[in-house]
Amino acid sequence: MAKFWFTALALLVSAGLWAAPAMANSEDASGVENIQRGGAEGAADTTLGSKGLNFETDGFSLNVSTRVQFRLTYQNEVANGNDGANGRDFINFRIRRAKTTFKGHFFQKEFQYKLILGWTHGAGDIIEVAYFRWAFHQYLNVKAGQDKLEWNWEEISSSSNMQFVDRSYVNEVFNQDYAKGITIDGQVGEDTPWLKYWVGIYNGVLAGDADYRNSDQAIVGERFNDGVVDGEMMLNLRLETHPLGEVARGMNDARGEDEYDKVVFAVGLGVNWMMAGFDSGNAGVRGDTVVAPTASGRFRTNQDTWAMTLDGHFRWHGLSVDVAYFWRHTEFHNRGANRFSPSGQADVGNLNDSGFTFEVAYFILPQQFNVGIRFNMLNAEDFWQGGTGTDTPRARGLRPDTTEIGISVNYYIHGDNLKLTFDILWVGQQVAIGDNFNPLTGESDDLMGVYNAPPGRVLGGGSLGSSESDHNDLWIVRLQLQWIF
Repeated sequence: MAKFWFTALALLVSAGLWAAPAMANSEDASGVENIQRGGAEGAADTTLGSKGLNFETDGFSLNVSTRVQFRLTYQNEVANGNDGANGRDFINFRIRRAKTTFKGHFFQKEFQYKLILGWTHGAGDIIEVAYFRWAFHQYLNVKAGQDKLEWNWEEISSSSNMQFVDRSYVNEVFNQDYAKGITIDGQVGEDTPWLKYWVGIYNGVLAGDADYRNSDQAIVGERFNDGVVDGEMMLNLRLETHPLGEVARGMNDARGEDEYDKVVFAVGLGVNWMMAGFDSGNAGVRGDTVVAPTASGRFRTNQDTWAMTLDGHFRWHGLSVDVAYFWRHTEFHNRGANRFSPSGQADVGNLNDSGFTFEVAYFILPQQFNVGIRFNMLNAEDFWQGGTGTDTPRARGLRPDTTEIGISVNYYIHGDNLKLTFDILWVGQQVAIGDNFNPLTGESDDLMGVYNAPPGRVLGGGSLGSSESDHNDLWIVRLQLQWIF
Protein backbone atom coordinates (compact mmCIF):
# COMPACT_ATOMS: atom_id res chain seq x y z
CA MET A 1 0.00 0.00 0.00
CA ALA A 2 2.84 2.40 0.81
CA LYS A 3 4.37 1.68 -2.62
CA PHE A 4 1.02 2.47 -4.26
CA TRP A 5 0.73 5.87 -2.54
CA PHE A 6 4.33 6.72 -3.39
CA THR A 7 3.80 5.84 -7.05
CA ALA A 8 0.57 7.83 -7.20
CA LEU A 9 2.24 10.88 -5.68
CA ALA A 10 5.21 10.62 -8.06
CA LEU A 11 2.87 10.56 -11.05
CA LEU A 12 0.96 13.58 -9.77
CA VAL A 13 4.17 15.52 -9.22
CA SER A 14 5.44 14.66 -12.69
CA ALA A 15 2.18 15.71 -14.30
CA GLY A 16 2.00 18.90 -12.28
CA LEU A 17 5.42 20.03 -13.49
CA TRP A 18 3.95 20.54 -16.97
CA ALA A 19 1.33 22.98 -15.62
CA ALA A 20 2.11 26.70 -15.72
CA PRO A 21 1.39 28.31 -12.31
CA ALA A 22 -0.80 31.39 -11.92
CA MET A 23 0.69 34.54 -10.43
CA ALA A 24 -1.08 35.51 -7.23
CA ASN A 25 -4.43 33.84 -6.56
CA SER A 26 -4.78 31.67 -3.48
CA GLU A 27 -5.83 28.03 -3.76
CA ASP A 28 -9.48 28.62 -2.98
CA ALA A 29 -9.90 32.06 -4.51
CA SER A 30 -11.21 30.66 -7.77
CA GLY A 31 -12.18 27.10 -6.93
CA VAL A 32 -15.39 25.32 -7.77
CA GLU A 33 -16.77 26.01 -4.30
CA ASN A 34 -17.18 29.67 -5.27
CA ILE A 35 -19.74 28.87 -7.97
CA GLN A 36 -22.99 29.90 -6.31
CA ARG A 37 -25.27 28.71 -9.08
CA GLY A 38 -24.74 25.96 -11.64
CA GLY A 39 -25.21 26.23 -15.38
CA ALA A 40 -24.13 29.86 -15.80
CA GLU A 41 -22.70 30.58 -19.24
CA GLY A 42 -18.92 30.52 -19.18
CA ALA A 43 -18.75 29.45 -15.52
CA ALA A 44 -16.20 26.72 -16.18
CA ASP A 45 -13.85 29.08 -18.00
CA THR A 46 -13.90 31.86 -15.40
CA THR A 47 -13.99 30.01 -12.10
CA LEU A 48 -12.44 26.56 -12.48
CA GLY A 49 -8.78 25.79 -12.29
CA SER A 50 -6.49 28.80 -11.78
CA LYS A 51 -3.38 26.64 -11.22
CA GLY A 52 -2.23 23.09 -11.55
CA LEU A 53 -3.06 20.57 -14.25
CA ASN A 54 -6.46 21.02 -15.95
CA PHE A 55 -8.63 18.58 -17.87
CA GLU A 56 -12.01 19.49 -19.31
CA THR A 57 -14.42 17.70 -21.61
CA ASP A 58 -18.15 17.95 -22.21
CA GLY A 59 -19.78 17.54 -18.81
CA PHE A 60 -16.55 16.92 -16.88
CA SER A 61 -13.66 18.97 -15.49
CA LEU A 62 -10.69 18.16 -13.28
CA ASN A 63 -8.06 20.43 -11.76
CA VAL A 64 -5.12 18.82 -9.95
CA SER A 65 -2.71 20.88 -7.84
CA THR A 66 -0.15 20.07 -5.16
CA ARG A 67 1.00 22.34 -2.34
CA VAL A 68 4.21 21.80 -0.38
CA GLN A 69 5.52 23.77 2.60
CA PHE A 70 9.12 23.18 3.65
CA ARG A 71 10.00 24.79 6.98
CA LEU A 72 12.93 25.50 9.27
CA THR A 73 12.00 26.14 12.92
CA TYR A 74 14.10 27.30 15.85
CA GLN A 75 12.48 27.34 19.30
CA ASN A 76 14.01 28.58 22.54
CA GLU A 77 12.23 28.01 25.85
CA VAL A 78 12.80 30.18 28.92
CA ALA A 79 10.93 29.38 32.14
CA ASN A 80 10.55 32.20 34.69
CA GLY A 81 10.22 31.87 38.47
CA ASN A 82 11.63 29.55 41.11
CA ASP A 83 13.48 26.52 39.75
CA GLY A 84 12.42 27.19 36.17
CA ALA A 85 12.90 24.22 33.85
CA ASN A 86 14.72 25.57 30.76
CA GLY A 87 16.40 23.85 27.91
CA ARG A 88 13.72 22.22 25.71
CA ASP A 89 15.20 24.07 22.73
CA PHE A 90 15.45 22.72 19.20
CA ILE A 91 16.11 23.54 15.57
CA ASN A 92 14.80 21.33 12.78
CA PHE A 93 13.65 21.07 9.18
CA ARG A 94 10.26 19.57 8.36
CA ILE A 95 7.71 19.14 5.60
CA ARG A 96 4.85 20.99 7.29
CA ARG A 97 2.31 20.28 4.56
CA ALA A 98 2.19 18.29 1.34
CA LYS A 99 -1.31 18.19 -0.13
CA THR A 100 -2.82 17.25 -3.47
CA THR A 101 -6.19 18.72 -4.45
CA PHE A 102 -8.61 17.29 -7.01
CA LYS A 103 -11.62 19.44 -7.87
CA GLY A 104 -14.06 20.11 -10.66
CA HIS A 105 -17.55 19.15 -11.84
CA PHE A 106 -19.18 16.24 -13.60
CA PHE A 107 -22.33 15.84 -15.73
CA GLN A 108 -23.28 19.47 -15.14
CA LYS A 109 -21.45 22.49 -13.73
CA GLU A 110 -23.65 22.51 -10.64
CA PHE A 111 -22.48 18.98 -9.65
CA GLN A 112 -19.18 19.81 -7.99
CA TYR A 113 -16.62 17.73 -6.13
CA LYS A 114 -13.41 18.23 -4.20
CA LEU A 115 -10.86 15.85 -2.70
CA ILE A 116 -7.73 16.88 -0.75
CA LEU A 117 -5.18 14.27 0.32
CA GLY A 118 -2.67 15.27 3.01
CA TRP A 119 0.46 13.19 2.50
CA THR A 120 2.04 14.21 5.81
CA HIS A 121 -0.80 12.73 7.89
CA GLY A 122 -1.14 9.20 9.22
CA ALA A 123 -2.83 6.53 7.13
CA GLY A 124 -6.20 7.04 8.83
CA ASP A 125 -6.12 10.83 8.39
CA ILE A 126 -4.89 11.19 4.81
CA ILE A 127 -8.29 12.44 3.60
CA GLU A 128 -8.69 16.09 4.56
CA VAL A 129 -11.55 17.12 2.29
CA ALA A 130 -13.97 14.90 0.37
CA TYR A 131 -17.34 16.35 -0.61
CA PHE A 132 -20.02 16.58 -3.27
CA ARG A 133 -21.77 19.93 -3.69
CA TRP A 134 -25.00 20.58 -5.60
CA ALA A 135 -24.76 24.28 -6.50
CA PHE A 136 -28.18 24.62 -8.06
CA HIS A 137 -29.06 28.15 -6.93
CA GLN A 138 -27.35 31.28 -5.67
CA TYR A 139 -29.50 31.30 -2.54
CA LEU A 140 -29.46 27.59 -1.73
CA ASN A 141 -26.73 24.97 -2.24
CA VAL A 142 -26.17 21.61 -0.56
CA LYS A 143 -22.84 20.01 0.33
CA ALA A 144 -22.34 16.49 1.73
CA GLY A 145 -19.08 14.99 2.95
CA GLN A 146 -16.05 16.20 4.88
CA ASP A 147 -14.61 19.72 4.81
CA LYS A 148 -13.20 22.43 7.07
CA LEU A 149 -16.09 23.59 9.21
CA GLU A 150 -17.33 27.08 8.30
CA TRP A 151 -17.00 28.59 11.75
CA ASN A 152 -14.11 31.06 12.02
CA TRP A 153 -12.36 33.01 9.26
CA GLU A 154 -8.72 32.25 10.04
CA GLU A 155 -9.16 28.48 10.14
CA ILE A 156 -11.20 28.23 6.93
CA SER A 157 -8.77 30.48 5.05
CA SER A 158 -6.33 28.33 3.12
CA SER A 159 -2.95 27.72 4.72
CA SER A 160 -1.48 28.69 1.34
CA ASN A 161 -2.27 32.39 1.87
CA MET A 162 -1.54 32.98 5.54
CA GLN A 163 0.39 36.12 6.52
CA PHE A 164 2.44 34.16 9.05
CA VAL A 165 3.97 30.73 8.60
CA ASP A 166 0.99 29.23 10.43
CA ARG A 167 -2.27 30.23 12.08
CA SER A 168 -2.38 31.92 15.47
CA TYR A 169 -2.15 30.29 18.90
CA VAL A 170 -5.72 31.29 19.80
CA ASN A 171 -7.07 29.90 16.53
CA GLU A 172 -5.49 26.54 17.31
CA VAL A 173 -7.28 26.46 20.67
CA PHE A 174 -10.76 27.38 19.36
CA ASN A 175 -11.06 26.25 15.72
CA GLN A 176 -13.51 23.46 14.84
CA ASP A 177 -11.24 21.71 12.32
CA TYR A 178 -12.67 19.19 9.83
CA ALA A 179 -16.25 17.91 10.05
CA LYS A 180 -18.38 15.25 8.34
CA GLY A 181 -21.99 16.12 7.66
CA ILE A 182 -24.38 18.13 5.50
CA THR A 183 -24.09 21.88 4.88
CA ILE A 184 -26.59 24.26 3.27
CA ASP A 185 -25.14 27.54 2.04
CA GLY A 186 -26.16 30.52 -0.05
CA GLN A 187 -25.61 34.16 -0.86
CA VAL A 188 -27.90 37.19 -1.08
CA GLY A 189 -26.54 39.69 -3.58
CA GLU A 190 -24.30 38.86 -6.54
CA ASP A 191 -21.62 41.53 -6.98
CA THR A 192 -22.22 42.72 -3.41
CA PRO A 193 -22.67 39.78 -1.01
CA TRP A 194 -24.99 41.38 1.53
CA LEU A 195 -25.36 38.06 3.27
CA LYS A 196 -23.54 34.75 3.07
CA TYR A 197 -24.65 31.86 5.24
CA TRP A 198 -23.63 28.30 6.07
CA VAL A 199 -25.72 26.05 8.31
CA GLY A 200 -25.36 22.33 8.88
CA ILE A 201 -25.43 19.22 11.05
CA TYR A 202 -22.34 17.08 11.65
CA ASN A 203 -20.61 14.54 13.81
CA GLY A 204 -19.24 16.21 16.93
CA VAL A 205 -15.96 14.39 17.57
CA LEU A 206 -13.97 15.73 20.49
CA ALA A 207 -10.42 16.80 19.73
CA GLY A 208 -9.48 15.17 23.05
CA ASP A 209 -10.87 14.14 26.43
CA ALA A 210 -9.74 17.51 27.79
CA ASP A 211 -10.11 19.50 24.53
CA TYR A 212 -13.76 20.42 23.98
CA ARG A 213 -13.87 21.31 20.31
CA ASN A 214 -14.56 19.31 17.18
CA SER A 215 -11.97 17.39 15.17
CA ASP A 216 -13.39 14.81 12.75
CA GLN A 217 -10.75 14.07 10.14
CA ALA A 218 -10.01 10.43 11.01
CA ILE A 219 -11.83 7.58 9.31
CA VAL A 220 -13.95 5.76 11.91
CA GLY A 221 -16.29 2.79 11.81
CA GLU A 222 -20.05 2.62 12.17
CA ARG A 223 -20.26 1.01 15.54
CA PHE A 224 -21.14 2.00 19.09
CA ASN A 225 -18.57 3.34 21.51
CA ASP A 226 -15.38 2.91 19.54
CA GLY A 227 -13.85 5.75 21.49
CA VAL A 228 -15.19 8.27 19.00
CA VAL A 229 -18.83 7.57 18.17
CA ASP A 230 -20.97 7.89 21.28
CA GLY A 231 -24.08 9.92 20.44
CA GLU A 232 -21.93 12.83 19.30
CA MET A 233 -23.68 15.49 17.19
CA MET A 234 -22.93 19.09 16.30
CA LEU A 235 -24.88 22.03 14.83
CA ASN A 236 -23.07 24.95 13.20
CA LEU A 237 -24.01 28.34 11.73
CA ARG A 238 -21.87 31.03 10.12
CA LEU A 239 -23.07 34.37 8.75
CA GLU A 240 -21.04 36.96 6.82
CA THR A 241 -21.76 40.33 5.24
CA HIS A 242 -19.57 42.07 2.64
CA PRO A 243 -21.40 45.38 2.09
CA LEU A 244 -18.81 47.07 -0.17
CA GLY A 245 -17.79 44.02 -2.19
CA GLU A 246 -16.47 40.57 -1.44
CA VAL A 247 -13.40 40.18 0.76
CA ALA A 248 -11.38 37.19 -0.44
CA ARG A 249 -10.58 34.58 2.19
CA GLY A 250 -7.08 35.07 3.50
CA MET A 251 -5.04 37.12 5.96
CA ASN A 252 -3.76 39.95 3.73
CA ASP A 253 -4.79 42.23 0.84
CA ALA A 254 -3.31 40.49 -2.20
CA ARG A 255 -5.42 42.36 -4.77
CA GLY A 256 -3.68 43.83 -7.80
CA GLU A 257 -3.09 47.52 -8.50
CA ASP A 258 -6.22 47.67 -10.66
CA GLU A 259 -8.50 47.02 -7.66
CA TYR A 260 -6.64 47.39 -4.40
CA ASP A 261 -7.61 51.07 -4.03
CA LYS A 262 -11.21 50.02 -3.35
CA VAL A 263 -12.16 49.82 0.33
CA VAL A 264 -13.84 46.54 1.28
CA PHE A 265 -14.64 44.97 4.62
CA ALA A 266 -16.52 41.97 5.99
CA VAL A 267 -18.04 40.98 9.33
CA GLY A 268 -18.67 37.38 10.34
CA LEU A 269 -20.43 35.51 13.14
CA GLY A 270 -20.03 31.82 13.97
CA VAL A 271 -22.13 29.80 16.44
CA ASN A 272 -21.48 26.14 17.24
CA TRP A 273 -23.12 23.64 19.61
CA MET A 274 -21.68 20.18 20.23
CA MET A 275 -22.54 17.31 22.52
CA ALA A 276 -20.28 14.32 23.05
CA GLY A 277 -19.35 11.62 25.53
CA PHE A 278 -15.76 11.32 26.72
CA ASP A 279 -13.56 9.13 28.89
CA SER A 280 -13.45 11.04 32.17
CA GLY A 281 -11.16 8.48 33.78
CA ASN A 282 -8.34 9.08 31.34
CA ALA A 283 -8.78 12.84 31.18
CA GLY A 284 -8.80 13.37 34.92
CA VAL A 285 -11.30 16.20 34.57
CA ARG A 286 -14.39 14.53 36.00
CA GLY A 287 -14.75 11.50 38.28
CA ASP A 288 -11.19 10.24 38.56
CA THR A 289 -12.30 7.46 40.89
CA VAL A 290 -14.24 5.63 38.16
CA VAL A 291 -12.37 4.79 34.98
CA ALA A 292 -14.50 2.04 33.46
CA PRO A 293 -17.61 2.91 31.40
CA THR A 294 -21.09 1.80 32.45
CA ALA A 295 -22.32 -1.76 31.85
CA SER A 296 -23.83 -0.66 28.53
CA GLY A 297 -20.44 0.54 27.35
CA ARG A 298 -21.37 4.22 27.38
CA PHE A 299 -18.96 6.79 28.76
CA ARG A 300 -19.91 7.98 32.24
CA THR A 301 -19.36 11.62 31.34
CA ASN A 302 -20.58 13.78 28.48
CA GLN A 303 -20.37 17.48 27.68
CA ASP A 304 -22.26 20.25 25.93
CA THR A 305 -20.16 23.04 24.46
CA TRP A 306 -21.34 26.34 23.02
CA ALA A 307 -18.73 28.24 21.01
CA MET A 308 -19.11 31.66 19.41
CA THR A 309 -16.83 33.88 17.36
CA LEU A 310 -17.19 37.39 15.95
CA ASP A 311 -14.67 38.55 13.36
CA GLY A 312 -13.99 41.58 11.16
CA HIS A 313 -11.81 42.06 8.05
CA PHE A 314 -10.71 45.32 6.37
CA ARG A 315 -8.84 45.71 3.06
CA TRP A 316 -7.53 48.85 1.34
CA HIS A 317 -4.51 49.65 -0.80
CA GLY A 318 -2.52 46.63 0.34
CA LEU A 319 -3.43 47.16 4.01
CA SER A 320 -5.32 44.40 5.81
CA VAL A 321 -6.71 44.27 9.34
CA ASP A 322 -8.18 41.04 10.74
CA VAL A 323 -9.68 40.83 14.23
CA ALA A 324 -11.64 38.06 15.96
CA TYR A 325 -13.10 37.36 19.40
CA PHE A 326 -13.74 33.81 20.69
CA TRP A 327 -15.87 32.54 23.57
CA ARG A 328 -16.60 28.96 24.65
CA HIS A 329 -18.74 27.50 27.45
CA THR A 330 -18.58 23.80 28.38
CA GLU A 331 -20.96 22.06 30.77
CA PHE A 332 -20.42 18.53 32.07
CA HIS A 333 -23.03 15.87 32.80
CA ASN A 334 -22.20 12.71 34.71
CA ARG A 335 -23.93 9.36 35.08
CA GLY A 336 -24.07 7.00 38.04
CA ALA A 337 -20.92 6.78 40.14
CA ASN A 338 -19.48 9.86 38.46
CA ARG A 339 -22.26 12.17 39.61
CA PHE A 340 -21.04 15.66 40.44
CA SER A 341 -21.07 17.23 43.90
CA PRO A 342 -20.45 20.99 43.66
CA SER A 343 -20.32 21.37 47.45
CA GLY A 344 -17.21 19.21 47.68
CA GLN A 345 -15.44 20.96 44.78
CA ALA A 346 -14.28 17.51 43.78
CA ASP A 347 -14.73 17.99 40.04
CA VAL A 348 -15.05 20.71 37.43
CA GLY A 349 -18.56 22.22 37.18
CA ASN A 350 -18.12 24.00 33.86
CA LEU A 351 -15.49 25.86 31.87
CA ASN A 352 -15.47 29.27 30.19
CA ASP A 353 -12.61 30.10 27.81
CA SER A 354 -12.16 33.25 25.74
CA GLY A 355 -9.60 34.91 23.53
CA PHE A 356 -8.98 37.34 20.72
CA THR A 357 -6.71 37.71 17.68
CA PHE A 358 -5.42 40.81 15.90
CA GLU A 359 -3.36 40.83 12.70
CA VAL A 360 -2.27 43.73 10.48
CA ALA A 361 -0.39 43.32 7.20
CA TYR A 362 0.76 45.73 4.51
CA PHE A 363 2.10 45.19 0.99
CA ILE A 364 5.08 47.52 0.62
CA LEU A 365 5.36 46.30 -2.98
CA PRO A 366 1.94 45.15 -4.32
CA GLN A 367 1.80 41.37 -4.69
CA GLN A 368 5.56 41.09 -4.11
CA PHE A 369 6.65 42.03 -0.59
CA ASN A 370 4.69 42.55 2.63
CA VAL A 371 5.12 42.76 6.39
CA GLY A 372 2.73 41.92 9.20
CA ILE A 373 2.25 41.95 12.96
CA ARG A 374 0.23 39.64 15.22
CA PHE A 375 -1.12 39.97 18.75
CA ASN A 376 -3.45 37.47 20.39
CA MET A 377 -4.36 36.39 23.91
CA LEU A 378 -6.03 33.33 25.43
CA ASN A 379 -7.84 33.45 28.77
CA ALA A 380 -8.26 29.83 29.84
CA GLU A 381 -10.51 28.85 32.73
CA ASP A 382 -8.93 28.17 36.12
CA PHE A 383 -10.78 25.81 38.43
CA TRP A 384 -10.80 23.93 41.73
CA GLN A 385 -10.47 20.18 41.72
CA GLY A 386 -10.34 17.61 44.48
CA GLY A 387 -10.96 20.05 47.33
CA THR A 388 -9.03 23.08 48.52
CA GLY A 389 -5.90 21.56 50.00
CA THR A 390 -2.28 22.43 49.33
CA ASP A 391 -2.05 20.34 46.18
CA THR A 392 -5.41 21.36 44.68
CA PRO A 393 -5.58 25.15 44.32
CA ARG A 394 -7.67 27.09 41.88
CA ALA A 395 -4.56 27.45 39.72
CA ARG A 396 -5.50 24.24 37.91
CA GLY A 397 -6.23 24.53 34.20
CA LEU A 398 -6.49 22.49 31.02
CA ARG A 399 -4.15 24.87 29.20
CA PRO A 400 -2.07 27.93 30.03
CA ASP A 401 -3.21 31.52 29.72
CA THR A 402 -1.19 32.73 26.76
CA THR A 403 -0.07 35.88 24.97
CA GLU A 404 1.43 35.71 21.46
CA ILE A 405 3.20 38.58 19.68
CA GLY A 406 4.83 38.24 16.29
CA ILE A 407 6.18 39.89 13.14
CA SER A 408 6.30 38.40 9.64
CA VAL A 409 7.76 39.11 6.20
CA ASN A 410 6.63 37.56 2.89
CA TYR A 411 8.43 37.63 -0.46
CA TYR A 412 6.22 36.52 -3.37
CA ILE A 413 8.33 35.13 -6.22
CA HIS A 414 5.26 33.95 -8.15
CA GLY A 415 2.41 34.88 -5.85
CA ASP A 416 1.32 32.22 -3.38
CA ASN A 417 2.52 29.61 -5.86
CA LEU A 418 6.13 30.30 -4.95
CA LYS A 419 6.87 32.37 -1.86
CA LEU A 420 9.14 32.71 1.16
CA THR A 421 7.78 33.52 4.63
CA PHE A 422 9.83 34.51 7.67
CA ASP A 423 8.37 35.17 11.10
CA ILE A 424 9.42 35.64 14.73
CA LEU A 425 7.07 34.91 17.64
CA TRP A 426 7.18 35.49 21.37
CA VAL A 427 4.74 33.27 23.28
CA GLY A 428 4.24 33.89 27.01
CA GLN A 429 2.44 31.19 28.98
CA GLN A 430 1.12 31.41 32.53
CA VAL A 431 1.72 27.83 33.58
CA ALA A 432 -1.23 26.28 35.40
CA ILE A 433 -1.26 23.14 37.52
CA GLY A 434 -2.47 20.41 35.20
CA ASP A 435 -5.84 18.71 35.42
CA ASN A 436 -4.24 15.28 35.97
CA PHE A 437 -1.83 16.43 38.68
CA ASN A 438 -0.26 13.72 40.83
CA PRO A 439 1.02 15.15 44.16
CA LEU A 440 3.28 12.12 44.65
CA THR A 441 5.20 12.54 41.39
CA GLY A 442 4.59 16.23 40.77
CA GLU A 443 3.71 15.43 37.16
CA SER A 444 0.95 16.76 34.94
CA ASP A 445 0.60 14.99 31.63
CA ASP A 446 -2.57 16.59 30.27
CA LEU A 447 -1.66 20.28 30.33
CA MET A 448 -1.85 21.37 26.71
CA GLY A 449 -0.12 24.04 24.68
CA VAL A 450 -0.07 24.75 20.97
CA TYR A 451 3.70 25.05 20.39
CA ASN A 452 4.69 22.82 23.29
CA ALA A 453 3.33 21.09 26.39
CA PRO A 454 4.47 23.33 29.26
CA PRO A 455 6.11 21.57 32.22
CA GLY A 456 3.86 20.90 35.21
CA ARG A 457 3.92 23.42 38.04
CA VAL A 458 4.48 21.96 41.52
CA LEU A 459 3.56 23.63 44.81
CA GLY A 460 6.03 23.48 47.66
CA GLY A 461 5.75 24.51 51.28
CA GLY A 462 1.99 24.97 51.06
CA SER A 463 2.05 28.31 49.27
CA LEU A 464 2.00 29.63 45.73
CA GLY A 465 5.00 31.80 46.56
CA SER A 466 7.27 28.78 46.92
CA SER A 467 6.05 27.00 43.81
CA GLU A 468 8.16 26.15 40.81
CA SER A 469 8.16 28.21 37.63
CA ASP A 470 4.78 29.83 36.98
CA HIS A 471 5.57 31.43 33.61
CA ASN A 472 7.01 29.87 30.49
CA ASP A 473 8.27 31.92 27.51
CA LEU A 474 8.94 30.68 24.00
CA TRP A 475 10.93 32.40 21.26
CA ILE A 476 10.10 30.88 17.86
CA VAL A 477 11.83 31.73 14.57
CA ARG A 478 10.51 30.15 11.35
CA LEU A 479 11.45 30.27 7.68
CA GLN A 480 9.20 28.56 5.14
CA LEU A 481 9.32 27.96 1.40
CA GLN A 482 5.96 27.22 -0.27
CA TRP A 483 5.43 25.99 -3.79
CA ILE A 484 2.18 25.04 -5.52
CA PHE A 485 2.00 23.31 -8.89
